[in-house]
Amino acid sequence: MPVLRKQLLLLAALPGLINVGLFYSLAVHMYFALDGWPHSIGDHGFPPLLAAHGVLAFSVFYVVFMVTVFIWPVAFLASLVLPRLRIGAVYLAAYAVSCFFSFGLMLLAPSKFLWWWWD
Repeated sequence: MPVLRKQLLLLAALPGLINVGLFYSLAVHMYFALDGWPHSIGDHGFPPLLAAHGVLAFSVFYVVFMVTVFIWPVAFLASLVLPRLRIGAVYLAAYAVSCFFSFGLMLLAPSKFLWWWWD
């Protein structure tokens, strides 16, 4: 059986780490750029760099979420069923743990930021 590589486990966990990092860096960026939380939905009146940061954070979240919901289950089941892909189950599990952990950490953000994020 192949040896698990720490670098590959870290690479598998990277999407979740990037997701939560962009999310919270956006929250900090927004709080300081606007001197508080936004008072309206959308990014009207945001400085261009903050608006771009928001688009990037949401785009990464969207891709990670869609892969986790639609692609990951199929890949994980295939890795459990097909002997040649069985080693991949560990890396897919690392991916899932990091993503679900990042989704959970996102729920701990300040409520005013979360309301803006989900609207």
